[in-house]
Amino acid sequence: MNKHLYNILKVVIICCITLIQAGILLAQDSSDEFYTLARAAGERGKYTQALEYCERGLKKSPLDMDLQEYLGKCYMEIGQLDKARIILLDVLKKSPKRVDARHYLINIETQTKRYYSAVCYVNELLEITPYSKTLWLKKINLYNLMDNKIEANRSAKRLYQIFPNDNDVKSIYNQYLREDALKLTRERDLFRASNQYEKIIELESNDPDIYLNLINTYLKLGNYVEALTIADIGLQKLPNSNALFDKKIGILEEQNEYQKAIDLLQAKLRKGESPQYRRALNYLTTRAAEYYKNTDPYVLYGKVYAQNPGNQDAYNFLVNTAITRGYTQDAEELLKKGLKSNPNSKILLTKLLTVYEIQKDWEKIGNIVNKLYTLYPNDTDIKESYYAWSYQKAKLDFSEQNYKEALWGFLKVSQSPEYKRYANQYIFNIHAQRGNYDDALNTINGMIKAYPQESQYVLNKVDLLMNMGESEEAYNLAKSYQKEYPNSPEYAQMAKDAAVGFIKYLNNNQDFARVKTVADELIASDPNNIQAYNYAVGARVAMKNYNEALDLLQKTIVLYPSSKDLKLKLAGIYAQTDKHEEAAGILKDLRIKYPYNDTLKNSLVEELMLYAKSTDDKKEFDKSKRLYGEVISLEKKSQDAAIKLSNIYLDENKADSAMLVVDNSLNNNPDYPDLLFQKSVIYEKMGDYKQAREYQARFVAPINKPKQHLERLDELEGKSLDNQVNISYLRAHTDSAMFNTSVASLEYLRATKNKMNTYVARVNYAARNNGVGLQGEVDWYHSFKNKSNFLANVGVANQFFPSFKAAFSFYQPFAKVWQAEIGARYARLPNNDNFITGIVGLERQFNNVWLNGKLHVMSDGNKLYNNILAQSRFYMKNEKNYIMTMASVGNAPEDPRLDFQVKTFLSYVNTMVGAGYFHYINNKTSIGAIGNWYNYKTTPNSYLNQYNIYLTVRTKF
Repeated sequence: MNKHLYNILKVVIICCITLIQAGILLAQDSSDEFYTLARAAGERGKYTQALEYCERGLKKSPLDMDLQEYLGKCYMEIGQLDKARIILLDVLKKSPKRVDARHYLINIETQTKRYYSAVCYVNELLEITPYSKTLWLKKINLYNLMDNKIEANRSAKRLYQIFPNDNDVKSIYNQYLREDALKLTRERDLFRASNQYEKIIELESNDPDIYLNLINTYLKLGNYVEALTIADIGLQKLPNSNALFDKKIGILEEQNEYQKAIDLLQAKLRKGESPQYRRALNYLTTRAAEYYKNTDPYVLYGKVYAQNPGNQDAYNFLVNTAITRGYTQDAEELLKKGLKSNPNSKILLTKLLTVYEIQKDWEKIGNIVNKLYTLYPNDTDIKESYYAWSYQKAKLDFSEQNYKEALWGFLKVSQSPEYKRYANQYIFNIHAQRGNYDDALNTINGMIKAYPQESQYVLNKVDLLMNMGESEEAYNLAKSYQKEYPNSPEYAQMAKDAAVGFIKYLNNNQDFARVKTVADELIASDPNNIQAYNYAVGARVAMKNYNEALDLLQKTIVLYPSSKDLKLKLAGIYAQTDKHEEAAGILKDLRIKYPYNDTLKNSLVEELMLYAKSTDDKKEFDKSKRLYGEVISLEKKSQDAAIKLSNIYLDENKADSAMLVVDNSLNNNPDYPDLLFQKSVIYEKMGDYKQAREYQARFVAPINKPKQHLERLDELEGKSLDNQVNISYLRAHTDSAMFNTSVASLEYLRATKNKMNTYVARVNYAARNNGVGLQGEVDWYHSFKNKSNFLANVGVANQFFPSFKAAFSFYQPFAKVWQAEIGARYARLPNNDNFITGIVGLERQFNNVWLNGKLHVMSDGNKLYNNILAQSRFYMKNEKNYIMTMASVGNAPEDPRLDFQVKTFLSYVNTMVGAGYFHYINNKTSIGAIGNWYNYKTTPNSYLNQYNIYLTVRTKF
């Protein structure tokens, strides 16, 4: 009893669970539908309607995060920002990885002026996509709205570091530097303002206003030397800037450097007269005269030094004053004079170094630094200067891609503990850039050993191994570090990148089994990595493990239901497994969702063509017609679909429909060769050979088939002719002379314009020793639109031939390559006997072979006779030239050409074999010959042989 209750309870529980799951699935399907409707309404700007769809969908599936997220967007769009915020925050609480929700919240917080919260959401998104220019720009704008210029400036600087070559970013960073410099100037923070102006000059060196602002800042700081230096730098960059020139003249005037100012003005005037600068020259000349009335110590010491060059005090004063005042040319000349007598003087060399540093002459600075270091290698200050200069020089060489000189410089400074770490980083980069992978590997291994906690070095090694083609080693290294540091996001990302690189390497080497293994490992470590799923599916497809690929892909689509690429891959697998209907169905659904995606449209067209080919192979031509029609509606220029569809119509004897398809395609593909050829074929099927030849002539034949093209033109020209004359001769020879005879024939054929009717008039002539026999005949061939046709014949004769004859045969094609015949003949023999023949025939057409069999049942009113005839034709060229063979057996011969001797061999068992050849001399004229051998059993023990030779010449006109 208890067991029975337990079983009942188990069944009830299972049923409940099944009903709940079915409800969830139904609700899910319903919620997906509402989500699609909501998105469609939102794209049309109808967010109130979209909101209603979302709310209805959430009643069905309250946990659908996509609907909740879009509901928040709808509230945002209609201005109910507080509601939108509450909903979106709830979405993020339940599904923290959502990106769109954060974008919506940024909008909401910006509109409600809660800029700090908006910045937080931007930062969260930047953790996901740290190199998104759009997000950085939003962050900068938010800081501006908060009036937090420091953070805005910092963010602009960071953005510029990420995108140094982006002109828009450079412009933004430049603008922030300008605003910050102006703000600092107003706040009297001149030192920081000068730093900002110098950064602006590095970015934009063609704006004279920046040089002027920096000069003014240095002047406010009282640093005339730097002000003058910046003026010189500006004039080197902008030699035609009058503003900078005027500023330099003003500085020199303030420093009482009248002579230098006068020299500059005179040089300027030598290039071209200027009233302004002429007045300035006169003014400065007057001021100089007034100034030099007073005693200048520099001038006095100059006179003393000139009179006594050995006066050390005068020399030292002049050198120090020249350096202080910025008389770099004077200082350089004095120091060089001093060094002539004392070339290794540390003091003089150090001062000369200062002069060159003011002049920013890097080459001369390098020479002095090297000389000082060579002379005084143990001097701490000199050593520091040497390493500092070498490091800066090496960085400059590196930036200019002068790697050889840069490497030498970094190797030198790597001996210094202060520069060792940074120098080794550059050394590693240089080796990697130059392809010296072994040296790069040794360098990075040393850095990892020296700084084991620095993750960047491990990342560099992994990248290096991948560049070296050692993808497997890179992958294993990345995996080992990820395993050792499972909580490190850097190593996790490194392992993913290494796995992808290794997979690409394995794909290139077609090692798909290992691709499968690595991709599966990547999925296991990162179940949301869609790229890993793509690789895993691709490997299974390459290995033709289609069932595994389908299972995995269908699971992946559950995770990413809106992924177009995954659905395309699913369609591809269906196509490769010949499930074209399923593949086409997926592509059609995607086409509805992405109506303007040309790549998707082309894929659908290609798949429909494959599907149609498969239905062609299965003889499902109604389905093929529908599929080719779909292709044409998608791609009106699809010539292949039009040609294949028209061929189906031709096989169905619907030439008009075939012509309509081809004409529509020609409207979209004027004069396309294959379509012109197809139209020629259709006209040929319709019997309009003149039009067929016209379109064949317009067809551009392939280069390798010019002869076939000309032959077809000739053939169509021949078919277009309506008149034909045939001349034939039959010679019959037997073992007995009494049966030897001949028959000659002349016939005229006339075809109607539509080739549906052909009329034949024929005269047969036989001459014997007892007279001449003539027979006149008329034939009528008629073809119906469904390809069935008949032959009617009547004839009269005076002697030898039947005095009257009539015949009718009806031919019915079926199954494309078969044709059946049923007919009857009547002949009134010369002895007035009536001879009737019934005919049943069947023929089969292969590519180049034609087979025919006929049964003849004959009666003369007294007895029945029979004959079985088999014939074949073997076409040799364009279905015109052919060899024919034949054989028959019966008790009466059956050959319309032997009507004149029907009575002769009745009741004799006979056999016949024969062969012939027909050859077209040109498109109008052909010749033919047939030989037959008849054997008649005249008595039980005796036989008679008859040999027939039939010759004919046929010509059209």
